[in-house]
Amino acid sequence: MKRFLLLPILTLAVFAQAKPDPAEAGPKIIAEAFAKLSGALGEAIGKSGPVGALSVCSEMAPQIAKEVATIHGVTLRRATTKPRNPKNAADDAEKAVLEVFAAALAKREAPKPQTITNADGSTSFLAPIVLGNPLCLQCHGIPNQDIAPETLAAIQKLFPDDKATGFKLGDLRGLWRVTFPNSK
Repeated sequence: MKRFLLLPILTLAVFAQAKPDPAEAGPKIIAEAFAKLSGALGEAIGKSGPVGALSVCSEMAPQIAKEVATIHGVTLRRATTKPRNPKNAADDAEKAVLEVFAAALAKREAPKPQTITNADGSTSFLAPIVLGNPLCLQCHGIPNQDIAPETLAAIQKLFPDDKATGFKLGDLRGLWRVTFPNSK
């Protein structure tokens, strides 16, 4: 009889541990997605320059995010107030966090990731994307200075409403958002 009583207690302990801490799991999920995205971008740039990397951003980046999210049972996205792809435009909650990140950078402080509770009870972990690699400027820098004319033409063809240029190293590009479902 004691064996039967122990099983529900063990089962509850396993389920209690199954819910990840967004502040711990979020950075790991972002690092995994960023590594895959960076690898794909590096490979594309190596084969065909910055113009080749544009297909990674337009086609592969959403797929990479979806694959990583599915593995971890979360939703994952990048968001910004200056999107290249309109699907990455920041919503109101993301805009508020981007303002906090920008304020920290203005004070020459590292922006700290934020955890928020959403209206549906889910929790989101948001981390800043700060441009730290000079390669990023080949597509996100200043047109005709950092961005070659042929790359700029390709950007304008693929993304006619592009707003994702004019950045410098150290600028806030956007954020990663990992949303953990409500486990209630």
